[in-house]
Amino acid sequence: MKKYLTYILMLFAFWGCSVQKNTWLSRGYHNLTARYNILFNGVQSFEEGRERMRETVKNDYTVVLPLFAYSKAAGGQVPASQMNRANRKGHKLIEKHSITAKPRREPSGSSTDYRDFYNQREFNRWVDDAWMLIGKAHIYSQEWYEAISAFDMVLQIFPEKDARFEALLWLARAYIEMDEFENAFRFLQQYSSEIGDEKKYFVLEQSTYAWYWLAQERYEEALDYCFRAAENTGDRWEKIRWHFVLGQVAKRTGRESMAQEAFTRVIRLKPDYEITIHAMIEQALLEGRPDNPQKSRNKLEKFAEEYKNLDYRDQIYYAIAKTWFQEGDTLMALTNLELAAGYGGRNRILAGNIYKRMADVYFNSGDYIAAEAYYDSTLASLPSGYHDISEVEKIKKRLEPLAQSLRTIEYEDSVLRIAALPEEERNIFIDNLLAQMQQKEEESGFIDSTDDAFFYRNFANRGSRETDESGKWYFYNQTMVSLGRMEFEKRWGRRKLEDNWRRSNKEAQEQKGDGNDRMMPGDPFADSQTGPGEDTSSKEETAQTGMPKRESLISGLPLTSEEKAVSHQKIQKSLFSAGNILANNFKKYSEAVYFFEELLAQYPETPYREQALIGIYLACREMNDQKCIQHYGEVITDDYPGSRFAQFVNDPDYFENLEESEHKMEQIYAWAYDHFKNGDWNAVLKATEQIFRENYEPLLPQTALLNAFAYSQLNREQLFREYLQQIVDDFPRTTQAEVAAYWLQQLNEGQMPGKIDLASSPGTTVSSTQTTGRTASEEFPAEKFTEAPDTTHRLMIVVDNETDINELMFQLANFNFDHFATGGLQLERSRLSPALSVLETGPFANKRTGLDYFFSLINQPSVFNVNNVKEPLVVIISGDNRQKIENATDVEDYKAFFLEKYLQGSDPSAVIINESEIPEYSYTERNR
Repeated sequence: MKKYLTYILMLFAFWGCSVQKNTWLSRGYHNLTARYNILFNGVQSFEEGRERMRETVKNDYTVVLPLFAYSKAAGGQVPASQMNRANRKGHKLIEKHSITAKPRREPSGSSTDYRDFYNQREFNRWVDDAWMLIGKAHIYSQEWYEAISAFDMVLQIFPEKDARFEALLWLARAYIEMDEFENAFRFLQQYSSEIGDEKKYFVLEQSTYAWYWLAQERYEEALDYCFRAAENTGDRWEKIRWHFVLGQVAKRTGRESMAQEAFTRVIRLKPDYEITIHAMIEQALLEGRPDNPQKSRNKLEKFAEEYKNLDYRDQIYYAIAKTWFQEGDTLMALTNLELAAGYGGRNRILAGNIYKRMADVYFNSGDYIAAEAYYDSTLASLPSGYHDISEVEKIKKRLEPLAQSLRTIEYEDSVLRIAALPEEERNIFIDNLLAQMQQKEEESGFIDSTDDAFFYRNFANRGSRETDESGKWYFYNQTMVSLGRMEFEKRWGRRKLEDNWRRSNKEAQEQKGDGNDRMMPGDPFADSQTGPGEDTSSKEETAQTGMPKRESLISGLPLTSEEKAVSHQKIQKSLFSAGNILANNFKKYSEAVYFFEELLAQYPETPYREQALIGIYLACREMNDQKCIQHYGEVITDDYPGSRFAQFVNDPDYFENLEESEHKMEQIYAWAYDHFKNGDWNAVLKATEQIFRENYEPLLPQTALLNAFAYSQLNREQLFREYLQQIVDDFPRTTQAEVAAYWLQQLNEGQMPGKIDLASSPGTTVSSTQTTGRTASEEFPAEKFTEAPDTTHRLMIVVDNETDINELMFQLANFNFDHFATGGLQLERSRLSPALSVLETGPFANKRTGLDYFFSLINQPSVFNVNNVKEPLVVIISGDNRQKIENATDVEDYKAFFLEKYLQGSDPSAVIINESEIPEYSYTERNR
């Protein structure tokens, strides 16, 4: 009987604890189980994952650190397993223990408290914590939308509980990470207006506001919030990190005493050594500001000497470089940047920032070859999503053709100079060069393949520079000693300071007692020395392999008159290209003038003379150099009186008027073509009179063909034949000439055309705006690209990678010079895939301006007469659409979009430059 009674009591207890019933027993049971079982385990898992993420944060001390480990900018590894478990625990609590059923007793006649209790939506007191746990787990998983959904549930289900205030702050944090600052500010304002007890979530509120302003780099607004958050948090990790951030922000806003105190607090908290040494570096930099940078350097150089800081010498020397920048000594700053780069490698983000700073220095000093190499190193080091990397990519693209031109000039100048030597002197020079190459080959054994080649180039020449710390002797020059130590360590590794450090058997050396009298004490670079484990015989054998012979070097020299002519042509072309790129891509007009003038000085009869004079004239206009403008304006008008630019010199509005006239001619031709399609033949002849009268060359072949067909329809066979013959004679190698030749053949066979169907004629249509589109049955990728006619456009040429892209860029630069010199057009090239390259020019203010350029270019197919060209694709494209072009498929999709939206009703041949359209001469050759 007792046994059955026990079963009955257990059954009643089970049914009493069901979430379908809302009793004190069920509420007590589910509250107890939810809190001390599921929620406890979920919170433990969340905290474990949060700590793991904090441990994996990758700190970039060159910028203000993110406040939170979950920020994408912090680079921490997402603790997926722990956060997934916390997420599951939260959902399990809600699924198993949520009580939404109403109590049996109605609230009528009851107290206000009971009425409020009865009307609530959730009767388990821990369900709001479960939703908050789910939202935070999604935050630390960087799943922002899922987190927002969870916090929204808190706002909806618990409008009267304090958890809603915490949810508002976490919602703001999620929107900050999504860069949706307006939404973030809306929730922060809602929190501030509704919170009653300001102290309850004070740290959460202050840190959220701080990150809201920091994420927008508005440091003045963030400073006070950073201070209050750092001072009031009880979390050790947050206290250390937030004080460091406070120091960074205070430094950027000129509160140096506050910054010093913040970094002191960081050091006193005894964090891991990485953040400690960076706080010490920041303190050292602050101590010398603003008038005593040497004080900072002394302290930083002392840090560099300490063994415990060996792994942080890149950051230390980077900081020393900052002090030299502060003094305006760029050379010493660059020296220390090279030291930082040489000691770096562990922290790729820091290495990338060092390379970028070096690239900027070289760029500003005019060493564009080194700058291009260091920008390339920057891109190789920094992650793809790093801030400002798109600007580096843009500079690198624009700089690459300039560096290539300068390398060509250096190389061709060198080989011409060597070739000009008497044979005996030339042989001696080459033998010395081979000896140097052999020496470098022997020394390169200790240089790791990942090291920066420019560091060694600059290190090798460092001792000859005049500004090495005011000419101090090597061992009194701390920077030079550091450079020597770094190269020593790269060759020999870190070694204990002792006698005979290279000898494994030191006693034998001591007994020998010859004292190493052939070199300075401890010098590892004496010729007679070998490295650890090296065999001199094997070294000699190695030095004899892989070296070129004298004959092979001589064979590469331009010794014949033809070879010298080719070299000089390359130099002329590169000098012109360098000046053009400096002016158009970088607005460095004085340097552009230097290259143009150097071209004219070295080669007075250069075929690029007129264009170089124009380049100088335009650059002088940009610099407002009136003396230069007057001089070169007179030269242009005197030497080239009939040129377009002579007219521009005399009339500054010439090109604007010309553009207006060209647009008018295009409109007239469009009207004539509309009359042609409507069969109004006399109107065609009348409309085209002005094009012939003004001799508008770009449209003459099309217009002549329209008139010929109009005469055929008016039964004027003789005029029909004359116009066809004129097209063949005056415009050979054009598609219009192909059509004319076809109809001349038909006439000779006794056939007179009936109604003209241009689409069925051989060759291409007569329309000057031949363009293209997919057939109606083909699916069009409308969702991929968007129309933006009023935004900036660029012209994009897509070619096969075998195409001589440098020559194409040169031809396009000449075209821009002749037709759009006042438009400020830039040139950039890039590789789209292993098979495709892209050449771009622009910017154009809008779609119409871009199309004007497009039609002008396709009417000059000689621009595309370069080696290995294979039907280049030519389109204009907006900035947003350009970002969506990543592969060959995207190119095809955009081609269809362009034909549909920009060139309605045209066929694909309108955007492809066919081989038959390209004349035998290039654009530059035609101008000569």
